[in-house]
This record gives sequence, C-alpha cells and structure tokens, in this order.
Amino acid sequence: MRSLVVGACVAVLAFGVGSCGGDEPDPTKPTTATTASTAPTPPLPAPPAAASMNTRSGVSTFVRHYVQVLGHAANTGDVKELQRLSAKECEGCTRYIGLFRDTYEAGGLLRQNWSAPNDSVVRHDPRVDASSFVTTDLKISRGMYKQSAGEPTTKIKATSTRVTFALRFDDGWIVTQFGSGGYE
Repeated sequence: MRSLVVGACVAVLAFGVGSCGGDEPDPTKPTTATTASTAPTPPLPAPPAAASMNTRSGVSTFVRHYVQVLGHAANTGDVKELQRLSAKECEGCTRYIGLFRDTYEAGGLLRQNWSAPNDSVVRHDPRVDASSFVTTDLKISRGMYKQSAGEPTTKIKATSTRVTFALRFDDGWIVTQFGSGGYE
C-alpha cells in the first residue's frame, strides 16, 4: 500500500538542514529587528485562477501557490492565509504555522525566498474528498533567522528538499499533510 512519507520534524526544512544550493539569490536583508519591522510588508500572493480547478494542472498550480503563501508567512509572520489553506489535521502545516507565529510574536524574524518548480509529480484523484498528491522540490534560499527580540540573528543555508503534499478538493484545494520525502 502506498503512503505519504512524513519527516519527523518538518520545520527543519526552514533552517538549512538538507542539501545546500549555493547559487540561490539573497533575500531582502534587514540588519536589525527594527529595520525588519519598518520595512514594507510584502503583499500576500494572489492565487492563480488555475489553482481553484480540480485538475492535474490545478492541484500542481495550487501547491506552487501554497509554497508562496508559506514564504509570505515565513517573511511576515502573517499566518491567516496559510491557516485557511491548511487542514487542521495537517501536522506539517501546524508546525510551520506555529513556528512563524511564535517567532514573530517573540520579536524574531525569518528572511528567505520559498519556491517550488513546475516539474512536480502529480497523482490527481478528481473525486470530491479524495486525496491527491504532489511531490516537488521545495527550494528555500539562504537567509537569516532571529528566534526572538533578544537573540542574535543567524545565517541559514539554502535548502532544496523533496517534499510531498497530500491534498483534497472540496470547493477548493486544502493541504491535508506534507512532509519530506516522496509518495510511496
């Protein structure tokens, strides 16, 4: 039987544990938490129209959008849209939501660019409430992390990690689980 392989600690992806991509562009680099708080907040990425379709292309487009929303939440601490697109039972989603929320509430910050390429492996099941799966390389640029207001800012390495998203479609896509590894 096939199952989704979920890594033990999904949040590790955000902090440079994994393969290192040396040619990633630098994210916006504030020098202090004060600079970060005065910098303009990037806008929430708008979902492409295709991301709302219950098709192979639609689920793949939705995952790329979801990764953009993860990046937005990482760089702003605004987790509202990430929560809306994530099922309550999604452990990987919950870990990232908690990490981003807790970091910013403590006066910390995270600066990285997040992306997923177009060449994903898609297992689409068009039935309502059925599971579909998208396996892709989650690319997170090198950047910086500050756990809280009183902590020093540390540099973090770029990563490119194979991840699988489990999703269901019920009047729109929602992520029900994701973690490192492939669909087996």
